Amino acid sequence: MVHGGYALARLASGEVCLVRNAIPGETVQAHLERAGGVLRGNTLEVLNESPDRVERQAHPGLDYSHVAYPRQLALKRDVLVDAMQRAGIRDAPQVGPVAASPNIWRYRAVIQPAVTPDGLGYRQPDSHQTVTLETDPTANHALQAAWAMLQNQTLRHAREIVLRGNDNGDVLAAAIVPVANDETLAWAKGLLQEPVVGVAVASETTQGRFRAGKSHVAGERRLLQRYGRLDLSVTATAFAQPNPAAAGRLVDALLAMPLGGHNLLDLYGGSGLFGLHLADRFTDVTVVDTAAESIERGRSDAQRLGLDHVHFARGDARRLTLQSADTVLVDPPRAGLAKPLRQAITESDAQTLVYVACDPASWSRDTSDFINQGWRLESVQPFDFQPHTHHLELLSRLVR
Repeated sequence: MVHGGYALARLASGEVCLVRNAIPGETVQAHLERAGGVLRGNTLEVLNESPDRVERQAHPGLDYSHVAYPRQLALKRDVLVDAMQRAGIRDAPQVGPVAASPNIWRYRAVIQPAVTPDGLGYRQPDSHQTVTLETDPTANHALQAAWAMLQNQTLRHAREIVLRGNDNGDVLAAAIVPVANDETLAWAKGLLQEPVVGVAVASETTQGRFRAGKSHVAGERRLLQRYGRLDLSVTATAFAQPNPAAAGRLVDALLAMPLGGHNLLDLYGGSGLFGLHLADRFTDVTVVDTAAESIERGRSDAQRLGLDHVHFARGDARRLTLQSADTVLVDPPRAGLAKPLRQAITESDAQTLVYVACDPASWSRDTSDFINQGWRLESVQPFDFQPHTHHLELLSRLVR
């Protein structure tokens, strides 16, 4: 497998192609099209079936759902090892098995289904075609209850609906609408039905989710959700890790690392999941993120938890002049760290870098660059936050 959920295959001519819904070792018939100089396509028929093949889910986003779960974990590890080799990372610590998600179904605490005349569903990859579903098998119990309730509502005003549900069974809903006006706001109030305890509305935009602002309509604005050892606030309109139980396992591994000192700088820190957990290891913790709502939530949580030495600052990590810090922790988006930021981290006083990543390819590129700048990769641990998909989370530590 290669990153992105494709199986690497060869035609009878020897030409390489990328095929979805296949498993290494199988022989398949596929429809292929050339895009960007590479043949890509989808499996039409399996001619020689892998013993690890299982019935594929209808959910179009579950690009590994045709693979038995233990093999999924092995394939994800293979993708990481391949990315490290391609990036030239040598003499690295051995990559252990991928830590399984505590739940392989009903693990998600947030979903964003599209609204169609036939119900809720998800779009096909690289397509505007939506597959409607009776429910989402990855959604937790609270979200499945909300999904069932919404199937009986008139949803014509919405394009998509973001649902965030916690372990207590409460749900926040944020409706994505063409235009947020009096009519849509009045309609959205009707969504405040069990288990939904709070509703917001946001206008549709091509700039990214909630970039055009959002309006609180009714009910609660936040929920509390257990992450690792802390109860942290979450909303339907800002990022928080979608699989709290799996994130808790990563937090446990983070806390098992030999970390501590005077100053921790947590970049791309969101609302402080990691910074708050590490608060008792450092004299001063600064969490930096661009999202105003995440910063506000983090400050509120720090105050509620009595962590006065944890500070939150809104800013773009790529443009910061890094302060003196014993340890820098980064959790960037899929694109990874920009080269100037990598250079700035190296030029800082930090002796330890904790790198949390959601993309093996960009992490490998960045880590290779850090190694070339004098850092040493001490450990890398893969975690499965999204079973039945190609996605993989990493926790790594570099020192110098």
